[in-house]
Amino acid sequence: MISKVLAISTVTAMLLFSGCDNEAEDRMITQQMLDSGDYDGVISNLEDKELKTDEDNLKLASAYMDKAGFSTTDLVSIISSAEEGNDEVSFASFVTSIEENKDAQTLDNLQKAIEYYSKLVDVTKLSPSLTNDYNDDIEELDLDTNELFLGLAYITKVASVLSYMGDVSKLEESGDDENLLASGCALAKVYAPSDIPSECASVNYAGTTVINDTTYTPIEVVLSNGLGSYNLLATQDRTQLVLTDYTTVCNDNYPCPVKDENLTVLEALLDTLNSSFDFILSAAPDDVKEDIESYRAEINTDYNPNISVVELINYLNAEMAKN
Repeated sequence: MISKVLAISTVTAMLLFSGCDNEAEDRMITQQMLDSGDYDGVISNLEDKELKTDEDNLKLASAYMDKAGFSTTDLVSIISSAEEGNDEVSFASFVTSIEENKDAQTLDNLQKAIEYYSKLVDVTKLSPSLTNDYNDDIEELDLDTNELFLGLAYITKVASVLSYMGDVSKLEESGDDENLLASGCALAKVYAPSDIPSECASVNYAGTTVINDTTYTPIEVVLSNGLGSYNLLATQDRTQLVLTDYTTVCNDNYPCPVKDENLTVLEALLDTLNSSFDFILSAAPDDVKEDIESYRAEINTDYNPNISVVELINYLNAEMAKN
């Protein structure tokens, strides 16, 4: 199955080298940079071009994915780990694998990869809510291949986002992670206040606080297991939960926002999660689709293919409860 993806990549690479001699030489240079791991060189050569070709966008997306630490073949291998002799393919195991390779720049690099892949795919076709820029004048290389690459970038971003919310290894290992439980409580408070989980003894907004010149509304969570209280952040108007890093502390003992521009959990996690399944299932080889369907079935418990906030919260709680 991995060979299928490699074959697709080879066909795409052949298309990249078609054209006049000068263009082919330039393409060869950036391809050699990619092959040798000089991702910064590819980005430096191509990112400032005023008019980027499809090939430029594809190479930039690939460079940012590799810079994030996740090549296409790596991701397909992780998703299809059952083929290597592992009897159980789970979304939790995928998330844990991604967390093990994440660094401080991973989320930024994944987002840049998504932006460039999105220029090669009509992102409104399957997910009308997405707002990525789309160039109607692009030349179509291989739409299915690009949709697959975009879906893989999306699902890797989801795993990276979850790892900021708590110790995701607890989704597979024995014991609860209080930060993940508290994140679930805060998710419900903001997006589904009538469905606060039983794990939450109390979830309350608490005044305001200012971090890096931005005003937030703190959310104080007390868990039912008696293991203390946890703080998270909503936007000042209380309409969005802000993505914060549970391993860092800002003023007043609040976790620091992952990004200064109020990256929200709804945008970074739930919308991205649904889009990842949409695009991978539309384009992946059949055996990859089977694994992705298995991932979605773990979280999605109703007949609506879109995963809701409540379903995500229930999934996180259920995974820890069964360990």
